[in-house]
Amino acid sequence: MPKISAIICVYNQPLVKEAVESALNQKFADYELLIIDDGSTDQTPEILARYQDRAQIIRTENHGIAQARNRGLSFARGRYLAFLDADDLWLPQYLAEQAAFLDAHPGCGLAFSDGWMLWKKEIPENISSLPSHYSLYPPPAGKSAAENMFKTAIVTSFMVLRRSFFEQAGFFSPGLEIHEDADLLLRGLEAGIEFGFIAKPLAVKRNLATGLAQDVRRSFPLVRELQLSSWRRTGKFHRLLRQSIPITDRLLARVSLENGQKADARKYLLEAFRFRPWALRTLLLWLLLLLPQPIPALMLTRNILPPDKKRSYGAGKRNP
Repeated sequence: MPKISAIICVYNQPLVKEAVESALNQKFADYELLIIDDGSTDQTPEILARYQDRAQIIRTENHGIAQARNRGLSFARGRYLAFLDADDLWLPQYLAEQAAFLDAHPGCGLAFSDGWMLWKKEIPENISSLPSHYSLYPPPAGKSAAENMFKTAIVTSFMVLRRSFFEQAGFFSPGLEIHEDADLLLRGLEAGIEFGFIAKPLAVKRNLATGLAQDVRRSFPLVRELQLSSWRRTGKFHRLLRQSIPITDRLLARVSLENGQKADARKYLLEAFRFRPWALRTLLLWLLLLLPQPIPALMLTRNILPPDKKRSYGAGKRNP
């Protein structure tokens, strides 16, 4: 039985070849590689066929990323579970470092490493000299895990979980199109699971701005629903959610104002007032509702995305 099950879920992603190669080039030997093809309709099946003697390839109908991840978990035999997005990369020592950390920290239900966040598919030759993600933003680990989780997300391709994590927190929510990883991690924190951090950049995350997560108008309402779900499940993080929910509401109000949807903007701002009635920024946005003309797009799009969605960390400009 392998120590680690490495799971790649893919749907119509031509970069999957690079992801698979990075998984197969690990210095750590005690692992299995599972590839879930979630009903791809492009050349992905042909690309994956080249690896059928080195990986277990499971092809399913297209049901979305959450169900694909759960499908991978149902086949996995490892004590530790690692997920690699189909356009991301692991450095050769990734699994070895993760396994060593979890072996040395039995109290941690999850470990995640540092890594680089890029806005383009090309990997710069000088990537090792670029600032890593968690050198710029606080890692959600240890005693600060919950507080920092509401500021900086854990990148799925940077983390490895114990099997017991899923026994305590449950599996990925199949009804979620995106943010299924954030939802799972929130439930893990609510269950009291400890998160550990490896302060070494061991992976590369590509934010190619091609998915639903990069669409502010569709993504942030789902973020808000995750926050409200946590609020309803437990009072454990009410203090933190009183800060984070109004931020999301203000972002949604700005987007609504930019599109001339004042009724929606008013709805979101009223919700923001409900959680944090004394917030000056919410009041200022409310005053903007009184203006007769549409709000300039430049004013409204400033700070809509969290910092990690706006910077390329020296790797070039964001793709159009």
